[in-house]
Amino acid sequence: MSARRWAKFWWQDWQRDPALRMCSLAARGAWIEMLCLMADADPVGHLLVNGRSPNMRQLSAVLGCSERKAAKLVTELEENGVFSRSEDGTIYSRRMVRDKAISDEAAANGKKGGNPNITGKAKRKVKGEDAEGLTPSLKANATPPLKHQETEAEADTERTLSLRSSERADADAVAVQPKSKRASRLPADWQPTPEQIQFAVANQVDPGRTAEVFRDYWLGVPGSKGCKADWDATWRNWVRREDGMRPQAAAPSKAQQRADNAEAWKSGVMLEGY
Repeated sequence: MSARRWAKFWWQDWQRDPALRMCSLAARGAWIEMLCLMADADPVGHLLVNGRSPNMRQLSAVLGCSERKAAKLVTELEENGVFSRSEDGTIYSRRMVRDKAISDEAAANGKKGGNPNITGKAKRKVKGEDAEGLTPSLKANATPPLKHQETEAEADTERTLSLRSSERADADAVAVQPKSKRASRLPADWQPTPEQIQFAVANQVDPGRTAEVFRDYWLGVPGSKGCKADWDATWRNWVRREDGMRPQAAAPSKAQQRADNAEAWKSGVMLEGY
């Protein structure tokens, strides 16, 4: 008997298998009994007892029915394509043979340290995702290729390449950013530009006189305090300050206000109220 004592069984695959659904309840019951024999057979998946294919009388004893009934159930299963036969006529389960081949290949790879890097092969569906259920197509391969799994070295290489690509992208982003201006002193021969003059005029500030004061002041400031990164902005702030420092018209005194009011009464401008 085979050393294999258990097997995975996907309940959804059994329920949605079209070949099995076309069979009667009795035929499906006979098939599960036959699968139990196949799981312990050598090779796995073949209907063998002690290495020999049972005849109909022996099979009927296993199924617990008459020989005639057993023959009818086997015929029903075969007509619906539930199982296949080998060249010598032995009944076998395509799904069980396929699963055993996959298990053997995985075990062999495990002894070598893991699944090798398999390329150019189709991915195999697992668990209940197999749309063919427990009964694969008669034209399907008995041993489909294993699902590709990347090796640890391959994964490390991809992670390294991804990290380097990210670092290059960050470096490019930094290179694209404009460099900040360095602070500098005002040139000794500095003169306001037409735009600076226009800004001063718009703020009602004398551009000529203001430029002279501006230049003399900043040329006289020692050290780093006399350095600015943006002299245009410094000029605009200076002009705004000059605009705010212009003397405002003085408010009239109380005596002047009384005199103005008296004059208004005489002229008839203020006739009533205060």
